[in-house]
Parts: sequence; structure tokens; C-alpha cells
Amino acid sequence: MTAAPLSPQLRAAAPAIAARLTIILMALAAVIAHAFLRNPRRVGIIVALWSRITRAARRFARLATRLAAGETPRPSRPDGHSGPPPARLPTARGWLVADLKHAGAVYAAQLETLLAEPLAAELLAASPAAARILRPLCRMLGIAAAQRTGKPAKPPTPIPPPPTPIAAAPRPLQRAPEPPCPRARWPWRPLPAAKPA
Repeated sequence: MTAAPLSPQLRAAAPAIAARLTIILMALAAVIAHAFLRNPRRVGIIVALWSRITRAARRFARLATRLAAGETPRPSRPDGHSGPPPARLPTARGWLVADLKHAGAVYAAQLETLLAEPLAAELLAASPAAARILRPLCRMLGIAAAQRTGKPAKPPTPIPPPPTPIAAAPRPLQRAPEPPCPRARWPWRPLPAAKPA
């Protein structure tokens, strides 16, 4: 599938989108290296994960440069890896955020915010190669951008504010009940004084 022609505005914005993406991904890679060095379960995948993230940032920057120049992206070629195969990365959706906890959620939110901006979403929709580069990272971070359909991601649904409690209407003042008959007396009323004979 070839990329759709980009508007001049989108071509001008592509390098800036790539630069912001690179900042987010490089900071994420640094956090991963720091956190996974202390995690015996994940220390073996640091190099593979670092390589995956930094390579995605470089590929996206090169693609944005070509798109800005009006070139059609070349089809991707398989990498010629030499030596032992790279470590297998987990495949569960959002596993990286689950491991990094708050730090992972921060970078996932930054990336999701960037990709939900109108120009970035239009770029992903117009360039299947751009969406293909980011799809594995989005899956690791559990965000819905760069779907396989090529459609721009919908912005996250805002959480509605809690309903404002409605004050109850004041109750009308109730009058004291009248005695059942005029001659009956209530216990709190004094007896009438006896009339002199």
C-alpha cells in the first residue's frame, strides 16, 4: 500500500512530529534501562527493547524527512541480523506500562496525546509505513493509536464530571396539630382554672 499524497501543511509538520516523537521515545528508553536493570525478570531484554525503541524513532524520523520532501516512502526491507537472534519481547498488550507502572503510564500518555493531535493522526492515516513503525510500540504501551486499519485514532473519551448534588427542597413548616375536640386537653396544657361558685 502506498502513502496518500500529503497536504503541504502536513508535509511541513512531519519533521516536527518526528522530533517530538523522538524525544518521547528516547526518554522512555532511558527509563526502561534504569528500571529493568533492577528487575531480574526483565534484565535480559533491555538491549532488545532499547534497540526496538531507538530504531523505531530513527525510522520514523527518516520517513518524516522523506515525506516532507515529497518523496514516496520506499518499502521496508527485512533486517539482516547477524549473530544470535534477539531476545523475544513480551507480546501482551500494555505489558510495558504494567512493568514500569507510573513512569510507563506517563510516557504512554505523552505518546497517545501526540498521536491524537489532528496533524499526527492525519499523518498516520495517510502513511501506512508510519503507522506500521509505531504499531508495536503502541501495543507495548497499551494505547490505541496506529491501528492496522490506518484510520486516525479517536481522542480519548473525556471522563464526565461527577453530578452536582441537588439540594433537597426545604420542607414546609408544619403547624402543631389541633386537639381532636375543643374540650379535650393535651398533657402539656394546664387545666383551666375552676370557676368560683
